[in-house]
Amino acid sequence: MTKGIREYVNARFVQFSIGRLAGELTNASFRKTVMDGAVAKFDISVASAATHYNHTFKAVKAAEPTLVEGLGRADDKKGGRKPIHTVDVIKVKTGEVVAVGVSKGAAANLIAAAAVARKAKLAVKFDLSDPVVEAVAA
Repeated sequence: MTKGIREYVNARFVQFSIGRLAGELTNASFRKTVMDGAVAKFDISVASAATHYNHTFKAVKAAEPTLVEGLGRADDKKGGRKPIHTVDVIKVKTGEVVAVGVSKGAAANLIAAAAVARKAKLAVKFDLSDPVVEAVAA
């Protein structure tokens, strides 16, 4: 009976988007309406329905961002741990700073994306006065 949940949620998302855009549903009631239908029809948990809703939300946001404006948390309000140790990313040849104060993981993603796109080679900028760098260099 679990087959078809994703398609059902996709269809409900589109169906009730019209009402949300017309102002008939608030953003919270829109999410609840889409999820409640899946919970009732497929006898799944709310958490499972939320997973299907989030999958649909991400797919719609990638395909047509204007349809989901106002839905979900703002990008600057998303939680998560703030990076304690940040780095700067630079272009290797010129030394031009590309990103300042990003996490090491985000820096690795930037470097990899530049390599895949065959753009200027990027690297993490090291502060030579940093005691850790001095110990490694010695």
